[in-house]
Amino acid sequence: MNVSALEEYGLRCAARLAQLKDGETLSASEIAESEGLSVEYVSKFMLHLKRAGLVKTLRGIHGGFSLAKPPSEISIKAVLDGLKGPRESASFCDGFSGRQSVCARRPGCSIRPFWGVLEKMFDGFTSRLSLEDLISSESETYLRAQQVAHELCLEAQAEVEFKT
Repeated sequence: MNVSALEEYGLRCAARLAQLKDGETLSASEIAESEGLSVEYVSKFMLHLKRAGLVKTLRGIHGGFSLAKPPSEISIKAVLDGLKGPRESASFCDGFSGRQSVCARRPGCSIRPFWGVLEKMFDGFTSRLSLEDLISSESETYLRAQQVAHELCLEAQAEVEFKT
């Protein structure tokens, strides 16, 4: 799976904001220093997240950035979508048709279901994990991610059993 630098670093910056207490803010330079990034790069992430309604700004000497909602109410999917825009759904075949106007595998494709299931799992996984999950310890986050993955697998299995 390909995660862009915009998504990786933007998610890290959002998680950094999730660690703040109510009323606290961080400037772009403070976020940049703590994450080892340039101020320009952090400002770009914050602009995307602000446009998505996930981050708010406070002007003035004690101004900076903070989350627009509690970390528990901001899903990882919302952050990724805010940074890059929603992923194209059901467009795998249209986007990769080669030199033809329509994918040569269009009728009876055995690859399309692979992408569809992977997309559904990715969206489900990132929708169920929040920024709050990312500010726990590494072991707690790992356990929570495993729990969500397990739930998704059980749901997928139940869906298959229901259809058969």
